[in-house]
Amino acid sequence: MDKITTDILDTVEVGALATVNRDRTPLVTPLHFVRYKNDNIIWISDRQSRHAVNAYRSGVVEFVVWNDQKSAVFLTTKVRELPEEEEAAALGVYANKLGDFMPRVENRQIYIMPIGNLDEKTTTENWLHFIA
Repeated sequence: MDKITTDILDTVEVGALATVNRDRTPLVTPLHFVRYKNDNIIWISDRQSRHAVNAYRSGVVEFVVWNDQKSAVFLTTKVRELPEEEEAAALGVYANKLGDFMPRVENRQIYIMPIGNLDEKTTTENWLHFIA
């Protein structure tokens, strides 16, 4: 990952998660997120939230985050639940970036998605596309 990618992922706090509803309509959800173990993104949602149900059902999502210079990191990736034994470490990384912020949810689940590899064919000057 290059410096622009890590700078965007480490400084921007909210990205947009795109999923598909059961009726095949799109759903875009803003999410607080952090980079985890260098090559993953994690976020916290309620297990019953529509975007979490969609992501878990299909296993595939798209995620985009951009900075104020209009440079963006765009992911086409897969989602899974973070293993319970990694929860404490993940929450520490989450707090390091986002401070005291924590989503208010009843059934908390931490989700993880790999950043993947840079796709040279679809990457542009200011739009970095990664596929996992």
